[in-house]
Amino acid sequence: MSSQQPGRKRPAKLFHKKVRTGCQRCRARRVKCDEAKPICSNCTRLELDCVYSRGKGTSDEGDSHHGDSPSRGDAHNPESIVNPLESEARRKLELELFYHYFYETGPSIAADDISRPFWGPIICRLAFKYDAVLYSICLISALHKAKKSGFTDKRSMNNCRTYLNMALHEHHRDIAQLNAGNVDSVCLTSSVLRVYGFIRLQDRPLEPYTPPSGWLRMTGTSNAVFRRAAALANGNPDSVGMNMMATISHLLDERCEARNYEDMPRLLRRQEPHELVEIWDAEVYEAYRSTLNYIGAIWKAVKNRDPPGGIGRRLIVFPMLVDKRFVDFVEEQRPRALVILAHYFALLPILRGFWWVGDAGPREVRAIADEVPAEWQHLLSWPLEMLENEVIFNAYG
Repeated sequence: MSSQQPGRKRPAKLFHKKVRTGCQRCRARRVKCDEAKPICSNCTRLELDCVYSRGKGTSDEGDSHHGDSPSRGDAHNPESIVNPLESEARRKLELELFYHYFYETGPSIAADDISRPFWGPIICRLAFKYDAVLYSICLISALHKAKKSGFTDKRSMNNCRTYLNMALHEHHRDIAQLNAGNVDSVCLTSSVLRVYGFIRLQDRPLEPYTPPSGWLRMTGTSNAVFRRAAALANGNPDSVGMNMMATISHLLDERCEARNYEDMPRLLRRQEPHELVEIWDAEVYEAYRSTLNYIGAIWKAVKNRDPPGGIGRRLIVFPMLVDKRFVDFVEEQRPRALVILAHYFALLPILRGFWWVGDAGPREVRAIADEVPAEWQHLLSWPLEMLENEVIFNAYG
């Protein structure tokens, strides 16, 4: 029988449960870490270095799940992987994966002529200089080989798991010591991990539905990396990070233009009883408005028949530019946030022809439609109609 007297409150505990997962700073502060890679949201918000490694040979550098890792294959779930020793077999394996990347994987990632050099000669050249870049190339090459086999190629899946762990280990070390000398490695590795993030969306468990907030945070932290990289590059025209940022810098303005969401104004309306009971203030409105502006800009580009490469770039960098408060609302499963996210995923099938995107968009739209309360369902008519009339393009010459 408990000795607690009736009517008395249990005294608050003066200690915290030990934090066993997450980055080093969150564990030291004993706060919950969302384990977004390469920089968790706490370190992003506080503009701190974010390091996951607990020491050589541990698995903490590995991929975190956030409830949104795919179920197909264990290549996405690194567990206590130790870097393989230097050997002839390892050298031949890396040459094999590098060769596959150069001739097949790299060209299959690029969406247009602007991005093609970054995924081709630039990243391949820097792989000879930076381990993080080399290991990230091996990671995505092995995953591409596994994908082509329908995930029956166990050797490639094991290689993917190994090089994911190795790439993250080197990447976190580079971020912790970010300087003008390794900034290009950080930017390129972040970009590969962003592609990996899209791959993770495919076949992830959707029942019960949990929003892909981990994916949004993981890819969104690239923004912080690129901003810090741009400051270190200090206008250097030869900086890879500066040149990559220049390809998307104009997209930052699209979040601020009010006319971009003119086709979707109902998504910001507050008239019905279920809309009026929402938590709402100027910051909440701005998080929704800026996100919807960006999605509206993508839709406008589609209607105007803009070059497909530019449309694809807008879709790919969406997680980098989305308002962090909007990500919080998605994680809280606020109906309006889920509805707006469904509008983005309804446009993602434009990139369905790319193996690393696949059918992630339609799956998320339908899962959100099954999750959103009945009174919000009418706002999903546009995303569901888009799935019936999708436009698809592949990389072009």
